[in-house]
Amino acid sequence: MLRLARATPSLAVVSPTYRMPDPVTRRREAVVSEVRHALAAVRCAARLAGLVSDELVVRELLRDVIDQTDRAERGVARFLST
Repeated sequence: MLRLARATPSLAVVSPTYRMPDPVTRRREAVVSEVRHALAAVRCAARLAGLVSDELVVRELLRDVIDQTDRAERGVARFLST
């Protein structure tokens, strides 16, 4: 009986290299993701409100909201990197 060589490697030789994150890590990542999405929504709403308003005071306040939102997002990114 003639045996042909396999074209694909055997899966028995390969060991898994990826581990699923533990529930605490997954929960933390989900919360951080929600915060980032909320900050993006706030930033978008503030920019839209700034485009609609003609008052200088309102536009300046909205610019400050955008700046603080960006600052909060950078804080979240630093939290993720630790």
